[in-house]
Amino acid sequence: MNLYIARHGETEFNKAGRLQGNGKDSPLTPKGIAQAQALGETLKKITKGEPFDAVYSSNLKRASDTTEIAMGSGYKPILDSRLVEIGLGEMEGMYLQEAAETFPEAWGRIADPVNYIPPPGGEALANMIARVDSFLADLAKTKHERVFVLTHGYTLRVFQACAIDKSVKALTQTHKYGNCDIAHYKYENGRMALVEVITPILPI
Repeated sequence: MNLYIARHGETEFNKAGRLQGNGKDSPLTPKGIAQAQALGETLKKITKGEPFDAVYSSNLKRASDTTEIAMGSGYKPILDSRLVEIGLGEMEGMYLQEAAETFPEAWGRIADPVNYIPPPGGEALANMIARVDSFLADLAKTKHERVFVLTHGYTLRVFQACAIDKSVKALTQTHKYGNCDIAHYKYENGRMALVEVITPILPI
């Protein structure tokens, strides 16, 4: 199976430097809409126009909106809550500096996953790995050859951790994904191998 996993387009919260996990959502900016359009064009190029057997999306609106813009009317995305962003609890909606000062053991350690302590109401990284792995296990039961998934920045890192060894420590080895970046995997017999990371180019 060729598995293409992408992040949503830029949102108003992204632009403002505010945190949005799975408890806060924010609309796409004009740039985010353009990124979603470029995502769709890039997918057509790298797949040589071959259709997807299935399209999945996080059920958060910034993700489903990106999916609809990128994929057009030819697909009916399957919304799956296992694809949502990390739950940030009481950090949701905070500006980055505010979060770092208020919850140093959470935001201050997000780059050090092994020692990360979720803020009140936040999601443990092991839980993220378990839900993404559950999604992958269900996907492995299908006979799909080409699948597209639209998700979120940290969730994309969790997918990559699942490809390594499904450990929290593996998150330290993962790529940091920009808006609408695409991770292309080969997924066979329950094992994932990262082929490449592609950044769609916005038209000038």
